[in-house]
Amino acid sequence: MGEIRSAWEIAQEKADELGKLSPEEQKRQRESRCYLIGKSLAEKYLDQHNIRLLQDELKKCSGEDGALISQATLQRLIEVVDLRSDSELDRISQGILSLAKNEMTGKTVSKIKELAQEYRETEEEARQEIEKAGREILHQLRISGTAIGPINTQAVDEWQEKLNQSTRPFEERLNAFKQELSSNVRF
Repeated sequence: MGEIRSAWEIAQEKADELGKLSPEEQKRQRESRCYLIGKSLAEKYLDQHNIRLLQDELKKCSGEDGALISQATLQRLIEVVDLRSDSELDRISQGILSLAKNEMTGKTVSKIKELAQEYRETEEEARQEIEKAGREILHQLRISGTAIGPINTQAVDEWQEKLNQSTRPFEERLNAFKQELSSNVRF
């Protein structure tokens, strides 16, 4: 009769048959693990907006893994930069600047903030034009006075498309700045 073996022994045999990971595969696994850790640290920062917590967590990581985790954290923060929210842009900028302490990064973040200001101004102008057109339509229908509340500029697809067209160039410029940031934060 055959020998009875434990599940551990059977699993060990199968693992031995598969062989060990090559150095390249080990490197890919380590990079993947560091990327996931960095991404989760960035998400935690985005939820809690605690810069000290982010810095403390990154100090725990050292060596090549620490650099990979920091880079992944920065990449995630760069990905979520958006022109639509001032407070969120400020928090994300603080995170980026605290992790990538170089002059070029600071200049690029300043350019993004200037772009955000231009974006808000352009968006407001477009919104006012749309509201004016909406009020004119209502006036032609002889609806005026207190019967009119605020105009919802996103209610009509045509108006939403006009708003998107006026802000599209800003998104393109933002993407260029994000690319510039990404190239500046390489370790």
